[in-house]
Amino acid sequence: MAKVIETSDGTMLTVEMGVGPGRANNRDDVTLVQYLLNLYFQHPNQARVRQLGGTAASRKLVVDGIIGPRTNAAILAFQNAICATDNARVICDGRVDKLRNEQVVVAGADMQLYTIFELNNYACALYLEDEDITWLRFRSDFPSRLLPVVNRFLPAWAQWSRSA
Repeated sequence: MAKVIETSDGTMLTVEMGVGPGRANNRDDVTLVQYLLNLYFQHPNQARVRQLGGTAASRKLVVDGIIGPRTNAAILAFQNAICATDNARVICDGRVDKLRNEQVVVAGADMQLYTIFELNNYACALYLEDEDITWLRFRSDFPSRLLPVVNRFLPAWAQWSRSA
């Protein structure tokens, strides 16, 4: 089940059980990943990324929480795109794993970033001017099944207020 967490880098939306081949593919987790992938690939500034990523990057995903070949291809296209265009160091395995212990990197020789961390970064940078990720809840396309995920994290006074 997707959730909101606080890390040293700020508030993030994360998956709980992982998305992609060999992962649990919980419906809320898949919904979150599909939504964040759409935000990344469908942004007007991402035309070059869509061109380089081909069909997997150019076709908007149905945000239904059901894993399938299009979602799997989009995850891999995202990982390849950010490695190629931004020199980000993520594992290009077609999977989106949860952050462990609120860490944003995978310990190892190359100190690789989690894909979910990069999805959050791009959503904030492209749509929120680096504001808190929970502000996505005010977008008309925010999946209704994820509202309870965000609301559990927020204090009651902030759940419905844009001034939160």
